[in-house]
Amino acid sequence: MNAPESLEGWQAASAIEVCASQLRMAQGRVVGLDLNAWLLACESTGLDKATALDLFPAVEAGLMSTLQNDD
Repeated sequence: MNAPESLEGWQAASAIEVCASQLRMAQGRVVGLDLNAWLLACESTGLDKATALDLFPAVEAGLMSTLQNDD
């Protein structure tokens, strides 16, 4: 269904699993995903930095959307 279709996609999916709990918080609310944690997680999966940075906004938006739907 929503499975990654490339090696980079699988690497990004693995990074999401690793750092999904590394959130930026403000006043007790989640305001985003920690970029440093994302980059370290991507590095650990072998995803290059440029691709990781390109994917970050979409990953963060998806995570925030999911968290908002859980409210």
